[in-house]
Amino acid sequence: MSSATQSWRRLAIAGTALAAAAAGAGVLWPALPQLGGTEAAGPVLQQARRQGVLHVALRSYARPSLPGDPLPPEPDVYDQALADWLGRQLGTSVKISPASDADLVLEGVAPRDGPTAADRQTGGSYMPQSLQLLVLKQQASLWSRHAPGHWSSWLPHVALKAAPKPTACVATGQASASTLQAQGLQPLFAPSSVHAVSDFLAGKCHVLAESPEVITRLLQQDSWRFYTRLGNRFRTTDQANIRLAKADAQSTRWLQNAVQQWQRSGLQQRAQDNRVSTIALEASLLEDGAICH
Repeated sequence: MSSATQSWRRLAIAGTALAAAAAGAGVLWPALPQLGGTEAAGPVLQQARRQGVLHVALRSYARPSLPGDPLPPEPDVYDQALADWLGRQLGTSVKISPASDADLVLEGVAPRDGPTAADRQTGGSYMPQSLQLLVLKQQASLWSRHAPGHWSSWLPHVALKAAPKPTACVATGQASASTLQAQGLQPLFAPSSVHAVSDFLAGKCHVLAESPEVITRLLQQDSWRFYTRLGNRFRTTDQANIRLAKADAQSTRWLQNAVQQWQRSGLQQRAQDNRVSTIALEASLLEDGAICH
């Protein structure tokens, strides 16, 4: 058996185990009380409860695969974890649906800020609000003025206005354009984090913008020894909110409480850890010849 075949088999087994862990995580979740009775939810969620199904639209993307053998899109593991939690708290099953047919839409942060963005959002943020930049070591000094925490970042109108702006690969839903532009970056949005990683490795952008935890995991791998962090992590003001299919104040309050309970329960942290592991696994597939279709 060739080393390449052994590597793919190892990654396939790891991927299967990871998927099984994610699918079976509900068995290990602590038995937390549900959020109130039927009266606690508004019309949108009451209808889903009566029907026994919560229709949720969430981010999805095709995982890396061999050239010429594209895979169908699968749900983002982080969004899937929150959708499952909401269904459990509501007492319904969860069905992944198109946005046009969904009761709720988990879309992460809007990549482009618009005048109606606030009107389309409900509830508190369900994603961590920090990012970090990754760059080739040999280019770190070139873009150091854009590093979060660098003295020049305190003088954007003086130091950065006339300076060339590095492009930043970032996953759609991970941050808004304005957040990255405030750091003097030109965002290049990709369908997912692994697509952003693939674009970065292919030289389509100067820096990768991701969560600090993902950056740390990537740098632990020997193949990433030529890369380094660019500056400190920085907090964003982006709100990754849950959008209701129809404006409903009661359902909005229910969702706010549900997300806060998810965060306090430790299950959000578990979902974050699973996301980091998934991205690291998918990045390793790129090293073995897989591509992002």
